[in-house]
Amino acid sequence: MLQPQILGTVSTPYGDARIVIGRYPKGGAIAVQLLLGDDPDDGWTLSTNLASYGARVATDEFTVKSWSKNEPVIEPMLATGLFEDTGRRCPSGFVEAPVWRVKDPAHVPPVPAGVAHA
Repeated sequence: MLQPQILGTVSTPYGDARIVIGRYPKGGAIAVQLLLGDDPDDGWTLSTNLASYGARVATDEFTVKSWSKNEPVIEPMLATGLFEDTGRRCPSGFVEAPVWRVKDPAHVPPVPAGVAHA
């Protein structure tokens, strides 16, 4: 993840997690991870990098893996007030990924040089 920053914490069924935001190296889309401990492997990725596969999202938006292990954290993440669901969806295999927006422009990571804007 490029330029990671901690936005806050969220209580999940898996425990309290730090919310980390940055950019994917490939395609420059926003990346969001939830970390339970100090080890980066002790957590999971909430976002899914569909921008590099043609998904059209604004620089303050990202696609969310809202299925499988992530399903129980969707409501708690929205309840933090840091993000909002745009109502748009992007196909990803047999599912659709919701498009979320980072609500505070100060929390939007800078777009790396050379990355096209949607």
